[in-house]
Amino acid sequence: MIDEKENFPRRDERVIYGVKKRKASKQNNENRTKRLQKPQNGQRRRPKSRISLPKKQMLLGIAVLIFVVILFLFVRKDGTEVFVGAESVGVLEGRGVSAKTITGTIETQLAGIVGAQVKLNEEIKTVGIHIGSSRKKDVCTLEHLIPKIRNMVTYKVNAAIIMIDGGKGVVLANEEQANNVLKAIKEPYLPAEGVEAKTEWLETVTVATDYVDSDEVLSEKDAIASLQSTTMVTGTYTVVSNDALFKIAKKYECTLEDLLKLNPGMTVQTGIHVGQVLNVPISKPKISVKTIETQVLTTVEPKTYEYQTDNTQPKSYQKVKQQGRAGQKKSTIQITRINGFVQEEKEISKEIITQPVPEIIVRGTL
Repeated sequence: MIDEKENFPRRDERVIYGVKKRKASKQNNENRTKRLQKPQNGQRRRPKSRISLPKKQMLLGIAVLIFVVILFLFVRKDGTEVFVGAESVGVLEGRGVSAKTITGTIETQLAGIVGAQVKLNEEIKTVGIHIGSSRKKDVCTLEHLIPKIRNMVTYKVNAAIIMIDGGKGVVLANEEQANNVLKAIKEPYLPAEGVEAKTEWLETVTVATDYVDSDEVLSEKDAIASLQSTTMVTGTYTVVSNDALFKIAKKYECTLEDLLKLNPGMTVQTGIHVGQVLNVPISKPKISVKTIETQVLTTVEPKTYEYQTDNTQPKSYQKVKQQGRAGQKKSTIQITRINGFVQEEKEISKEIITQPVPEIIVRGTL
């Protein structure tokens, strides 16, 4: 048998259960702390830094922020450089003004001056820049820059062009001015009030719109003078009763020698006859006004003559058997004028009001 006394410690060796357990727990904690502090893999333990990690990150962030601010202050684009084509014309503070805004402002101002839409020939550009000390002398306001650019640029005008036979005649700012010019040229040749007439251009005259260089645009006064300026051309004239060469030369404001040169083979002694067509010098403007007047006139319808023979009377015998008299007719006359000069006059219809009475004359035959 086993002696139970040998399995139990003596009284003096016994300890309180709770005290022993607490001592063991404390010993285990001390051992664990030593293990954690022991360097691994033979490395020496680094000494503790005097500055904690969060404090390092804060200082680094502040340094980066200061660097960014300094960089921004020295390289930020705080200005706008304006170019007309490739030429720099000034610098504006800030980045609020675009090339489109400047272009639109200048085109609007020019349109108000010339009275028509305009389009700039040069391109306006804006570039963002940093205004350093070397560029401060170029800084100006938009109010200063706009007039400067307006005086530099050239532009096309959406103008009205008076076309003559398909070619460019004169250019005006707008259609209203073009129509005023054409009206002013026609006005002197309009027939008197109450006279039925048709007024038209001798040439084909139209008004077109297109963008043209601004220096082509004329004032109304200059446009009228240009269209009325003349060149000498050769026209024709039909000889009428009582005409003479010197009279024709005077009518066309030329010398007799000039008239003869235009009619080869003709001399001062050469006779002319009614219906003959002569070459004459004509001072022709760029555009000519053609008027066709229609007049209704009451005119004389001349009497006619009838002859009868009497075989019982000698040849010297002549007697009025019936006294004739003229009648009356209402004639419609068409008169064609070019720039006021009569080119043609013809009767287009007639109505007999009073029939003429023929005069009958008897003649002897012996």
